[in-house]
Amino acid sequence: MKGPKLLPKKITSKMNKRETTKYERLQKEWIKTGDDMVKAQAESVDYGREIDNIENPTATMRMKDKALITKGFKTEEKAFKKADEYDEYKKKMEEKYT
Repeated sequence: MKGPKLLPKKITSKMNKRETTKYERLQKEWIKTGDDMVKAQAESVDYGREIDNIENPTATMRMKDKALITKGFKTEEKAFKKADEYDEYKKKMEEKYT
């Protein structure tokens, strides 16, 4: 997954150690949650297509499909929250150092 848009060097060079550490942590979390989201949604789609080819899927198969769909949506929500948190912190640093 493509990473977030970074702060310019002139801003990051003014940030103190604690701010820099938090900024880097948020970047890593943004990327990780995005990758997890893509993986969970891919699993859900693959399994859904597999079930579509079966004429009469069992109740267990349908339950697994629903669970994978739910997992995909939950990871998507988590990824969006991390992206929002990163964007908020980035905006805060831009306002502070420009």
